[in-house]
Amino acid sequence: MFPPAIPPYGRDCSADQSPVVLDRILADRMRVLSAAFAALLVMGGCSPQVSPGPIIAAHQHGGDAALNCADTATPLGALPPAVPAWCVALTAGVDSAVRGVNSWTDEFRSGAVNARLATSYRIFELGRPHTSTVFRTQHFAQNGHWMVDVAGRGAPLGVYAGAVDDFAIGPNNGGALMRPDAEFGFEDGRLVVEVDVAAGMNSYGDHAWPEIVVTTANAPTPYETNGWYAAGIFGGYPVVACGFPADRLSECRIYDRDTITAHLSARSTAGAAFAEGGAPTTPARDAAWRTCTPSQADELCRDRFRVVLEKDAVALSVNGVRYMEHRGLPEASRLPGELLRSSVYVYFASWTYLGDPAVVRFHWGRIAINP
Repeated sequence: MFPPAIPPYGRDCSADQSPVVLDRILADRMRVLSAAFAALLVMGGCSPQVSPGPIIAAHQHGGDAALNCADTATPLGALPPAVPAWCVALTAGVDSAVRGVNSWTDEFRSGAVNARLATSYRIFELGRPHTSTVFRTQHFAQNGHWMVDVAGRGAPLGVYAGAVDDFAIGPNNGGALMRPDAEFGFEDGRLVVEVDVAAGMNSYGDHAWPEIVVTTANAPTPYETNGWYAAGIFGGYPVVACGFPADRLSECRIYDRDTITAHLSARSTAGAAFAEGGAPTTPARDAAWRTCTPSQADELCRDRFRVVLEKDAVALSVNGVRYMEHRGLPEASRLPGELLRSSVYVYFASWTYLGDPAVVRFHWGRIAINP
């Protein structure tokens, strides 16, 4: 059982805090914060936005990632008799991507079983090496989709879940990322990213979520703006990213080179002239973004997420239903011009907050960029 923790997508430091009437899940998200977090607020802090330099965590883990595969529990998000990917022999990956001049589509229907991802993808296992209690990750493909297993040791001694240090350096947050080995650009001022992913898995709670990250950085950097999120490990480069937590309270963030400049959600408009959605509070949105229980297969909640990025707008749809949209963002909250003018990379991140030892499995499928 995970200890109580501040939901990684539940803290808002944006300037506009207009209250939005949401259903019970939002009330759960905004439950009373821990004393440690309260102390942090008294000191004038919030979710950390910038660090003075590369994060040097107070705890270090050695390279020993050995696990007892003879007696390994089924990963969260998987069904028995599944075991972590590192406990099986993985075969060579099969390239099934369809490339265009400024597009990429992959259905992952190669028929591969227990295979590595193809070399047409750049894989970043352990997105935060040596600064996180996450100590092993593995991407693999099987049965027409691809997956990621993430293992964490739990809170280190003296840096317990919810402590001030937890917010300062995010020691229990980490995961893995992959991206096509290609560059992309905005077309007519728009970039479109689609992905199939099982985000609404009840077993994740507030401890695991997928992210889409768009940035000009071709790899994570040593300078973190906020290790709580996969988007925060590209310090020094502009970023726009959207996270899809299991409670279905979607959030997107826009970063300049070192700070969060806009936070977009059901309760944060960042000054947008038009803002709608972000929570399953209508019948259409509730039905579009599905959930599945720990005893159900991931196919029951592997939904298609579509993010459309423009200079002054970010829109999210789920299975063809408009789920969240912020349009007419003011100058300070818009996408950085560098993103619009430059070649960008699109990452698919499997990110976790693991206060207790655990292995989490993420289920991904079709991806498409500028389809």
